[in-house]
Amino acid sequence: MLESALAGAAVGVPAWLAFGSTASAGVESGISRGRAASGEAASAPAAAVPSLDRAALTAALDAHRAERGGTMGLVVHDLRTGGRFAWREFENESLSTIKVLILLACLKKVQDGGEPFTDERHSQARRMIQASDNAATDALLEWVSTGKVQEAAGLLGLKATTVRGGGPAGSKTWWGYSTTTPSDLVSVVDAVVTGTPVIHAGHRAYIRHLMAGVVPDQRWGVADPPLPRTAYTETKNGWGPLPDGYRLNSIGRVLGNGRSHTMAILTRSPQGFRYGRETINGLSKIVYDALAQPLAAE
Repeated sequence: MLESALAGAAVGVPAWLAFGSTASAGVESGISRGRAASGEAASAPAAAVPSLDRAALTAALDAHRAERGGTMGLVVHDLRTGGRFAWREFENESLSTIKVLILLACLKKVQDGGEPFTDERHSQARRMIQASDNAATDALLEWVSTGKVQEAAGLLGLKATTVRGGGPAGSKTWWGYSTTTPSDLVSVVDAVVTGTPVIHAGHRAYIRHLMAGVVPDQRWGVADPPLPRTAYTETKNGWGPLPDGYRLNSIGRVLGNGRSHTMAILTRSPQGFRYGRETINGLSKIVYDALAQPLAAE
């Protein structure tokens, strides 16, 4: 059975997160006037902070894949440094991860002077993102059109995303069978978190607000579990069966405990949903632990 709708209520976004920025602190050191006058040498600079070991992270992910089986790939973007890490990227059916792009296209239509985003559409957007309600998604996609969602993908610079729509669930033209890659999905999340000219800051904050309130039993993969409860997360997952493996995909943002990153994980589980959820959670935990050290930009 494909994704079922669950009731969920939005949760607030902390004011200091309202526009997706994070504070950074720097330490300025120098020599006092008295020491400078006496000619005393400057103190040695602080030791460089160790960076994430890409080879070690790759090895850990490879070992997890060998143990669990199936097809999997991911991209993570460390917002502290701008560093990116890609592992075994491949193209997968999006399932409900496409719903973030659908909502972005809806908000662009409003922004461009289309019909207003009515109370009914707000309700549909909440149910689509927070409870993965497919009927709400059908209604919003019919309103905005598949073409406009594909257009939004192009404006965001997505290179490998093909948006489908119009057919019933499980058909070849169903929106859940849109195809995409981890890189493209990270680009969508980055646009929502860090900024894009496609939609303005208020609309981005609205999407993040909904992603922060996803119902608990859909918060796996990029979000918790297995991450510490003190980590702030915004997420959207997608899942469903296909003959060559159960699709479990996860996108989102993690902030806190020294981390600030966006990530997309795509998988095909050989043993169904529960096994696949454990597998994708393991991938997320490996990356989270590795990001105790910053990911240096290349």
